[in-house]
This record gives sequence, C-alpha cells and structure tokens, in this order.
Amino acid sequence: MNMGRSCGNDGRCWLILLGIVFLLPTVSPASADPLSPSPTAVVPNGAGATSTPSGNPSGASGSEKDKGKKKNLPVRPAPSNSAKKLPAASKPSLQTLSHKKKKNLSPPALTRNGPDALAAYRHTWNPITGGPEFLPLADTLPEGELNGRMFFYSRFTEAQYTDSGGIQSLPNGYYETQLLLLGAIYYGLTSNDELVLLPSMISTFSSSDGQNLYGTGFNDFTFGIKHRWVVQDPNSWRPSIATPFLITLPTSTWLGTPVPKGGLPPLSVVPSTHFGSLALTTGLFIRKNEKPFRYIADFFYTFNFPTNGIPPGGTVQQQIQYGDLAQYRLGVEEVFNDRTGFGGILEFVGLSGLPFSIDGIGPSLKPTNFNLMGLQPTIEYNLTERLMFSAGVLLPVFGNNEYMAVIPNFSMWYYWGAVDGKLMPR
Repeated sequence: MNMGRSCGNDGRCWLILLGIVFLLPTVSPASADPLSPSPTAVVPNGAGATSTPSGNPSGASGSEKDKGKKKNLPVRPAPSNSAKKLPAASKPSLQTLSHKKKKNLSPPALTRNGPDALAAYRHTWNPITGGPEFLPLADTLPEGELNGRMFFYSRFTEAQYTDSGGIQSLPNGYYETQLLLLGAIYYGLTSNDELVLLPSMISTFSSSDGQNLYGTGFNDFTFGIKHRWVVQDPNSWRPSIATPFLITLPTSTWLGTPVPKGGLPPLSVVPSTHFGSLALTTGLFIRKNEKPFRYIADFFYTFNFPTNGIPPGGTVQQQIQYGDLAQYRLGVEEVFNDRTGFGGILEFVGLSGLPFSIDGIGPSLKPTNFNLMGLQPTIEYNLTERLMFSAGVLLPVFGNNEYMAVIPNFSMWYYWGAVDGKLMPR
C-alpha cells in the first residue's frame, strides 16, 4: 500500500510500466532461450478475431475454425527442381531467340520487274561470257549500254531427209554450201527494253538441175524490240521472261542477192525466215542463273507474208504462200572459271515448217511441212575483258522433208558501253 501510494504520488512506477509495455514487442526471438518453444504470433484473422496459441480464432464458428486450421498448417517447402533447370550457359537468351526469329523470317517478295527485282538480280552471280550460239537471252542490257556480236556460220549440205525421217543421198548434180556473217547489235533502251538489230551477209555456192548459183550479198534484215516482263529472283526459281517483237525485211530480194528464193538460211539463224519474204516474229525467252549453271529456253513463231516468185521446178511467176515457222531452242551453260569466262554449253535447236498459216491461207509449195533438229556442244572463253569468244559444231539429229547439213560456227562478242564506268552483263 505504501508502494502504491508512492507510485501514485510521483508517477515513476507508471513510467516504468509503460516502458516495459513498449519494449516487449521489440524483443527479438533470437534473444529468447533456444530450447524453449517459440511463442505463437498473434495475427489478424477476420474482422477483429485473433488466433490463439491453439490455432482457434476466438469467437469463430466450426467451419471458420477448420479454415483457420488450414491456414495455420505448416507450409511445406517447394520441391527443388534444380535438376530440371538448365545451366545458365545453355539457356537461350532473348537476343538468341530474337536472332532466330529474324533468321526464320522470309525476305520480302520482289516485284515482277521493278527496281528492287533488278537490284537483287544485279548483285547475284552472273559473269560475262561468250554465251550460247543459237539462243538469245531473256535478260536485257542496262539502259545506255551497247554491245555487238558477230556470228560466222557455214552450212555444208550432206544428205536429204525423207518424209518419214529417213536419210538418203543428195540428187545427182546437187550441192549447196553457204557462209553467213550475222551481226547482232543490242542497245539498252530502258531497264527492261532492248533494241535489236540483226544485219547479215550471205555467200551461196550451189548447183541444182544444172543451174549454178554463186555470189555474195546482203541477207534479209531483221530488227525489233525485246521486252523483259519478269526479272529472275535469286531467292527462288522464278526465271527472267522476255518477248521479242521482230520484223524481217526482204532486202535479199530488193538488192538481188544470189540466194535460193524461198529457201531457208542455216538452222542457226535467228529468226529463221524464208529468203526474200517479209516476216513478223514473236516468241518467248526464258533464262535462269544458278551458279555455276545457266538455263536458257527460247521459242519463236514466224509468219511469212505471201510473196511473188517462181516455185522450184516451175517456169511461171506466181504468188507463193509459206506455212508459218516455229523455232524452239534449249541450252544449258556451265561456267568453269568466272574470271576467264571459260565454260561449256550444250545447245538443242529445232525448226518446224507448219502446214498452215495464221492468215488462213494454206501453203502453196510441196511438201507443206518439214522439221529440222540439231545438237551442238559449244565452248566459250574471254579473249579480253571486253571481247568474248564461243565456238561449236551443230550436228544433225532428226529431220524430214529438208536437207541435212553440218553447221560449224563461232562468234565474237564485244562490249562497247558501260554503266557508271562498270561493264554490266545481261
């Protein structure tokens, strides 16, 4: 009683009690006796309910007690999955995943013949070489670039094909040898258009039915434009595709060149038309480069306008109607050395005289149709940086209703122009 009165008088006892109250919650469990059980923490449980040491909230119902028990169950540590975890070095980083994602993305599709398609083609494998002897190329020269090629053909007639495709000897007293000098001049008008000029001269040494025909002069002159519709895609098998539009003038008739009227020039001539006949030619050129190969395919269709002349074996001049001509050519080129242009080409050439004409008038000469096919191995080599050479021998494979001939040939191709000081191939 004396103590109570003493604390009540000066308040020191109340201060001591308040200090004890404030210090109790801050006592660390580490300072407690490690052998004694740890006290259960008082945590909020619902609205105003607290968990007792037994785990039951004061004033809670039975179901709430069960919930409390579940909540106060000891939490089991999560199972270790360190064995499943990959080492840090083997985990794909975000940068790697991003790189793979970019790598799997396909490049954007190129336009048909726009600047993007042309730029992609210009940066692919395409060395300058002599090229095939009989197949014009689908690709065009760059705008403003000029080149020219001189072809030298000779045709030695060896035999005659029958109607069924057999081979028989030449008629008595008949022979024919022709030499042809053909110039091919190309000029790039636009990125996809090319001017084509095909002047030529021909020498004929022949005899038939006791009549000799010797002489040299200008052959029929062909000119026109080639348009490239599609530029080959280096990321796919899409090839270059072009179409020629050619006109052949009968300059051999106008200038009196000694050639067999109505006859045909060597099988290798592009386009093959009847001597002395005005003709129109169109077709389709296809080309694809896949290092170290180039694949080439050409098709020509020629309409010869009717002309006046004396048919073979006749004595009276009359109108002569020829059947249309179809030419088909395939070639595979392999470049062995890009720097020297050394390579080899296998070329197939076919020419068919059709038994009809697009003007609806049937052929007036017999036989009304014929076929010629030949195969040539060609070699090529660059003589200088601007002068390319190729040569071969066209060997007969099959034919009917025409003469069989062997055609040795060679060509020299020279580039005069350049684009920004750099020589660009077709």
